[in-house]
Amino acid sequence: MNLVGYLNRKLKDDAVIGLLEHYDMEVIYEFDRLHENTADAYSSAAKDAGFELRFNEHQVLETIWCYVKERDGFMAVDSGILGVPCYSSFAEAVNSVEARHLRLSKPSAGSEAWIRMEEKSIWRHYEFLDGELALLTLMLPWE
Repeated sequence: MNLVGYLNRKLKDDAVIGLLEHYDMEVIYEFDRLHENTADAYSSAAKDAGFELRFNEHQVLETIWCYVKERDGFMAVDSGILGVPCYSSFAEAVNSVEARHLRLSKPSAGSEAWIRMEEKSIWRHYEFLDGELALLTLMLPWE
């Protein structure tokens, strides 16, 4: 299964457990230790495979960070496991959104730092650094 297919699955889903085992990933429980009334969350990183998972307080996978370029101790992700396209430039991403008539968010005029494609069941946030795709975030839509 491609990474995008894991979104909206529960932490204890057999497919998710299989992914965690395949990449030998540990799950970290993040709780409100400062008593700031923030929701609990769970995270898991596969630094050698170039991605990180974030589960919400209901243990549902809501965000996957895919490191297209190496950074912060993460190797570059294999684009073949993503399940969505990787765009070589900001312009290519914008053209794809416009051709598919998707809802689009991007920074103010003149900046080509990021673009977010908003579909009904998934949002994709493409972050560009020095004109190249550096990070792709797959996420459930915000409510």
